[in-house]
Amino acid sequence: MQRSLTAPENMQKNTVCLAHCVTTIGLLCYHLSVSACLDAQALNVLADKEMQYMLQRIPPAFADAVADKLIQGQMTTQTPASCQAHWRLSVPAADVAEAQALLQAEPAKQIMLAAQGYQIPEQPILDADFIVDVASLQVKHQETLQTAPLGKLRASVELMYAMLTQARANGQSDAQPWTGADKQVLAADCQQSLSVKAPAACQCYVDGLAEKYTARQVRYNRYLSSNPYAFATGNGAEFKQLDKKLQADCGLTSPH
Repeated sequence: MQRSLTAPENMQKNTVCLAHCVTTIGLLCYHLSVSACLDAQALNVLADKEMQYMLQRIPPAFADAVADKLIQGQMTTQTPASCQAHWRLSVPAADVAEAQALLQAEPAKQIMLAAQGYQIPEQPILDADFIVDVASLQVKHQETLQTAPLGKLRASVELMYAMLTQARANGQSDAQPWTGADKQVLAADCQQSLSVKAPAACQCYVDGLAEKYTARQVRYNRYLSSNPYAFATGNGAEFKQLDKKLQADCGLTSPH
């Protein structure tokens, strides 16, 4: 014969059952959230964010290498549940060699940069592991510091392409010749940023720059001209002199 449970005993049993159910559901939710921390979609988002960060931060020679499909980035993870991502960036071996040669030609600069903790890549494959915040899917702040693998990778690539941008701004270039689209973009910028005194002034200005520089070199020099440190070191000075001369000769004035 079975004994009926009293009200207090029945309440206690229900409470235990409810606690067990809540615990089970909680563990299930925790497991799902952790295991889904870095699924394929999350990794793609992280990869896009990291590449966009680098494109916005690093001097324009980097963006040109990306446009030429010479740079690839891949985001993976070996342990999805830990929210630890692995970023692999492949840069052209030729760019690494060029930057290394530039730095070795200036021993004093090499020593100064090394003393400050800066270095350029020594190989074309760069790797970094970092932790992602599960709630926001953002890189944690401590991972972006220069002492952390990801921060170190970012800083080394930025330094390399800063050097390459400066070197290529006025040096020999194997870039493709000007296209009609290149000239249209520069002419449109001329119309927006300069005061035009004559209808053909911007075309005159564009043609004058195209005789001396490639389209990429114009962008590099404009970047250097807008960078106080780069201009202070003499980079972009020749371009700026020609830029002013063409503005005067073609009937353009700067609003600044």
